[in-house]
Order: sequence, then structure tokens, then C-alpha cells
Amino acid sequence: MTFEIFDGYLIELLIVFLISLITSYFYINWDDRSQLVEKKFRFYFISTVPSIIYYTLSFFFVLINNLGINLIIVLIISLVSSILTKWIIFQNFKFEKLSQINELERGKNLLTVKNLKVYYPLLGGILKRQIGAVKAVDGISFSIKTGETLGLVGESGCGKTTVAKAILNLTERKEGEILFNNKLISENFTSYLRQKIQMVFQDPDASLNPRLKVVDIIAEPIKNLLGITKSTKNRAHVLRLMEEVSLKREHLDRFPHEFSGGQKQRIIIARALACNPELIILDEPTSALDVSVQAQILNLLKVLQKKYGYGYLFITHNLSVVNHIADRIAVMYLGRFVEIGTVDQIFKNPTHPYTRALLASRSEIDPYNDEIKFIIKGEVPSPINPPSGCPFNPRCTSDARTKACEFETPNKIKIEENHFIWCNMKILTE
Repeated sequence: MTFEIFDGYLIELLIVFLISLITSYFYINWDDRSQLVEKKFRFYFISTVPSIIYYTLSFFFVLINNLGINLIIVLIISLVSSILTKWIIFQNFKFEKLSQINELERGKNLLTVKNLKVYYPLLGGILKRQIGAVKAVDGISFSIKTGETLGLVGESGCGKTTVAKAILNLTERKEGEILFNNKLISENFTSYLRQKIQMVFQDPDASLNPRLKVVDIIAEPIKNLLGITKSTKNRAHVLRLMEEVSLKREHLDRFPHEFSGGQKQRIIIARALACNPELIILDEPTSALDVSVQAQILNLLKVLQKKYGYGYLFITHNLSVVNHIADRIAVMYLGRFVEIGTVDQIFKNPTHPYTRALLASRSEIDPYNDEIKFIIKGEVPSPINPPSGCPFNPRCTSDARTKACEFETPNKIKIEENHFIWCNMKILTE
């Protein structure tokens, strides 16, 4: 065999390999269940073997002396081998094990956030260069354990939702580390993390597809992340989830517009539970609901947490709600924490001036006094150009305020066990 013929064989073989590889790649990934399979590249290469064998035999033994016909046959062989490879993968992958809701071990480290910073760039000029940054989150650290609820409170625009987006990798973080089950969450947010970290959004209407029935809405993550494709198994699984959130069988085939606000939020919670999560992020899930419905949803969340041991990050501006559901509270202001502690410590012994101001500004039902007792003066400073020193110092009215608050970065001060504030006041540090 001459070198020219051998070179031609290698070029044609490379074309055959690429055709077979591309065919297997697209066919195997056509099914959403394939995202649960690890090391898929080995299956792509395995499915190319029959095509390469056929073409080698055809070239040396001249089975068919026509390149075009050979390439068509190669394409057919690639498709058949991809179908068989995919069938073998799904037959040996135990999707059903992923669908079982398991009780989590209590007190285990679930989520750890270290020095998280999220800056949004500001672009300006003709060339759209960066001229500044919005410091949405500016160096916070916290942790959540299984069976625990951390309440994240603060005024609108302080960065609460940005923290949730950073955990879910929906926004790029400038600095900091996020660990889930003691493993670092990288920029590649895997299907395992999408399954184990779920989110319940504030507006249920915006979270539900109006064209799908409830059974299809809840079944979608079951199909995509758990691999259960049989309709009978899907309906049974969806019905069990709906019963967990106190919805009935007759609700399965209804559309979202046929439900009340509280029922819609229950559907969202059922969809979050569908993937057997460990951490659920709740971004003001009760703010759009009536008071009586809020209580039902909060009690439901507490029952589910007690039963399965989920960890919650509960984002809200309603102090009464967080007092009811949270175990610990982190008070946030202008992208930073100002105080963190247990519910009793925050409500019975608020130490930071901002925490005291928040608690004093709560609206309470008092038939003898219809005036608001306390209002935090001033406006929240711009996160583009935050004040030097303590971010709260322009609005602070505490008698313990000192000149150092205007230029020194607040220090982390331990008030008692598990109770910390970030402040420079002399009286507070004594």
C-alpha cells in the first residue's frame, strides 16, 4: 500500500470518526436524563467503534467502492450504535433511587459561604468601559445546617436576593467561596447541585407556566432531573408530592389560573420538593399572600423541615414572619451583615443600631395609637459609592456613635455565644 493511499485512508477515517462522534453526542444528549450520567464522553467514543470498524473493513476489502454511499452507511451505523448505547446507559442507571424523598441527618453542615462579594459593573462612555461597580454584596459569611432556617432580613435593595442568586450560580461572584456539603461550588453548576438546591420565588404567578397543567408543572423536574418518564409513575409521584403540601387529587389536571395565591405557592413548594432537595432558598415566599394564608404556608414549611430535615435560607423583610420560622437571623444592610444571632438574641437583645431601628419600626396593631412610633431617617446610601467607615453611619442616631464610625471599617464583635455585630461604638464594645 502506497503512502498516498494510506494518507487518504487516514483522512477519510477522521471524517468517519467525526461524523460518528457528532451523531452520538447529539443523540445521547437529546434526552434530558442524560445530564445525570457522569463521564458521558466515554460513551460517545464507544458508540464510534462500529462505524470505524465498518469503514476499515470496507476500505481494505473493498466492500463498497463509493465514498458517498459509505458515509451514508456510516451515519446509519452511528445512529444505531448511539441508540443502543443510550438504551444500555438508561437501563443500568437507577433513576428511581433519586426520586425517593429521604430524611436528612440533623445538624450536618449543609451550606457555608465565606467572604462572598458580588459586584455589578457599571459601563459608560462611547467604548462602554467599566467606570464603577454596584457593590450588591460586599463580603459576608454564614453557614446553614440541615434542619435549620437562617432568616435573611433587611431593607429593599440591601442585597438579599443577590445572595440567593450567587448561591444558585445565577450571577457571577467577584470573590468568596460557597461550599455545599463541604464541597466547593465551582462555576460549573452541576445537575447534582440543581437537584439538591431549589428555590421558591416571591411571585407564584411568574413562576408557573400558564399553559401547563399542574401535573405537568411538577412532573417537569421529575422527568428532567430524576429520569422518571413513564406517565403512570409520574402521576403517582406528583400526587404524593401534592398530598405533602395539602393539595388534592382533583387538582392534578387544573391550570394555574384556577388556583388561589396560597394554592399556587403550595404548587411551587411541591415542585421544589420534586427533586429531593437538601437546601431550599425561599425569596419572600409569603409577601404576596394574605395573613391567614401566610400562616398556612409557614406552618407547612415547618412541618416539611421537621419531617425531612431540609435547610432553609428564608429571605424576607417581614420581621414577624422571620420570628415565626427562623432559628437564626442575619440582618443585612447595604451588602453587609450588621448583626447575626439566634431569634431570641435578635428580638430580645438587639445590639446594633440598625437592628434596633428595624425592630422599633415594626407596625403593630394598637387600637389606642394609630401613629407609627419610629421611622429610620434618611435614605439608603448608593451601593455604587457607599459611605466610608460603617455603611450605616449617615443614618445612625445612636448616642454611642463616634467619629471613628465615619472612617473605620466596622469590627466583628462577639456579644454572646453565636451573637455577633459589626460596629465601632465604644459603648457596645465595652
